[in-house]
Amino acid sequence: MNMLKRESVIFHARKGGVGIELGVAEGIFSERIMKLGQLSFLYGVDMYAGDRGHDINQYKSAFMRLDKYREKYALLKMKFDEALDMFPDEYFDFIYVDGYAHTGEEEGKTLHDWFPKLKVGGVFAGDDYHADWPKVISVVDSFIKKNSLKLNLIECHEPIPYCEYPTWYVIK
Repeated sequence: MNMLKRESVIFHARKGGVGIELGVAEGIFSERIMKLGQLSFLYGVDMYAGDRGHDINQYKSAFMRLDKYREKYALLKMKFDEALDMFPDEYFDFIYVDGYAHTGEEEGKTLHDWFPKLKVGGVFAGDDYHADWPKVISVVDSFIKKNSLKLNLIECHEPIPYCEYPTWYVIK
């Protein structure tokens, strides 16, 4: 197993499980996860509200990129917290948070909101665990301590923008 790619985190999730990516952008990471065939279904959530380049054109790009997986993938155009009540607790085997690094994933709110949605033994992960994003490091470390979890990191080594920073993950 090559643990030098961001998407390799999926191999820690249950084969045939259900996952969700919070923060899809152009859908490149979702596509790479889908190509690996580890999950039976993957949801993607992004509001595409026009902030930081995440606009309707990026939504269309993600939609078209992921359309070939329509039987196993759904792209939800909404805020993360708006999607919360669509899923019961302990629903997901894999949750990947790649949202607002500049706010520390909304000061940790995203982590605390979505963790109950993860099954015991599931993978809770995210992007941007790097000194360039000190708020992410702070909220992830605090979250891990509060929940008595073990931090794991995947150092990405691909020369592409979306794989610039380490992926963090924990097993619930």
